[in-house]
Amino acid sequence: MRKIEQRVRFCKLILLAFVCGIILFLVRYVNQADKWYTQPFNKNLYSSSGELLTGTLTDRYGTVLSRVEDGTRYYSALPAVRKATLHIVGDRNNKIGTGALNNLREYLVSYNSGKGSSGITDEGNTVSLSISADACVTAYNALNGASGCVGVYNYRTGEILCLVSSPTYDPDNVPEDLETNEAYDGVYVNRFFYSVYTPGSVFKTLTLQAALEQIPDVTSRTFVCEGSVKVGDNTVTCPQKHGTLSLSDAYAVSCNCTFAKLAVEIGGDVMTEYVHKAGLTASYKIHGFSTAKGSFELASVSANQLGWGGVGLYHDLVNPCAVMLYYGAIANGGKAAVPTCLHSVTDAKGRAVEIPKATFTEELVTPSTASKLSVYMKNNLTVSYDKSRFPNVPIGAKSGTVEQKTGKSNSWFAGFVDSEEYPYAFVVIVEHGGSGSRVAGEIAAAVLKTLIPVP
Repeated sequence: MRKIEQRVRFCKLILLAFVCGIILFLVRYVNQADKWYTQPFNKNLYSSSGELLTGTLTDRYGTVLSRVEDGTRYYSALPAVRKATLHIVGDRNNKIGTGALNNLREYLVSYNSGKGSSGITDEGNTVSLSISADACVTAYNALNGASGCVGVYNYRTGEILCLVSSPTYDPDNVPEDLETNEAYDGVYVNRFFYSVYTPGSVFKTLTLQAALEQIPDVTSRTFVCEGSVKVGDNTVTCPQKHGTLSLSDAYAVSCNCTFAKLAVEIGGDVMTEYVHKAGLTASYKIHGFSTAKGSFELASVSANQLGWGGVGLYHDLVNPCAVMLYYGAIANGGKAAVPTCLHSVTDAKGRAVEIPKATFTEELVTPSTASKLSVYMKNNLTVSYDKSRFPNVPIGAKSGTVEQKTGKSNSWFAGFVDSEEYPYAFVVIVEHGGSGSRVAGEIAAAVLKTLIPVP
């Protein structure tokens, strides 16, 4: 009798577990069926090569970037648009991990739980990306075949306005030597999201931030640059002898000697804390993928190594997207929106589909220091860069020129637009481009002029 009772209880437990499992499945089906349905294993949605066969992509102004007709996916009719937007739109075989055709498929597919696969049409939903195709083409042309990337985004909404990674290729005219020609090395890598580079002088903004908060009299000091200075057991050099400088001038002319000494005075442990707080080693989650992490070795290093680290030239590595967010946070009072390439989504009947709201970083810079840094960065444009190249709006920027073992230096230019109408942060990196202010700065100016109407 006791054995029968135990078996009955056991059967009841099994039945309860089964019922709970069914309830859990139904709940997850209601909440996640659309995501299950859009997975690559669903043969109703994808070609044999893995290409999504429903949904339309446009830029923020309605320019068609990719569409499906009669079961075939087409890209823009313009080769320059196809090349310029490849890394944000995606390729046919999903080798580019940041493409919207893969990462935004849940928005592209018009899923109807009642109709299932019979509800699939070529049209699907229309996803309007936040980019401007014109700005991307401008960036692509300005890169002129050089490897690197260009990014511009709205630091208040997170919308990416321009994103170009190079090298690139035409998805409708794939080069036969794509896999073997060195000119296409890293062609599937979106350098804006996935690459890391030595930052050079764009990192001096972080050292300036730490100095303003950690050294009470730093703004009243003067600094003397003789072209080189002994820091620890070795020398830190400048490209030229700068003479006597204020802190603002030292930042504007990018004096290595000054910022190396400041980094040593601040100390490696404190510098490391600032690097982490600024998000320069962070990885950001964007539409299902994570950006590359930066890395720094500023703690437990020699004084000379710390000095070179303070000017961004020791073992410092940063991701361009993280740099852009950092400068966006400076412009936005300490926090910045996390990037998104989604602008809007509408179904086949023109009805709006809900999309996630903007999310923000933690506080990367204190509001008071962000305000001070903004002033220093705007001064750079007046003192060191050709202001006439840029739109007539308040802009703060910092360039960087990083020598390489072979070839020309890597070229950096990053900053923000301080404007209610155009709250943009930007970053440009050109591999072996040469002068940061000249080469990367020219590209940034050209793209900003495309995005900001000239009166």
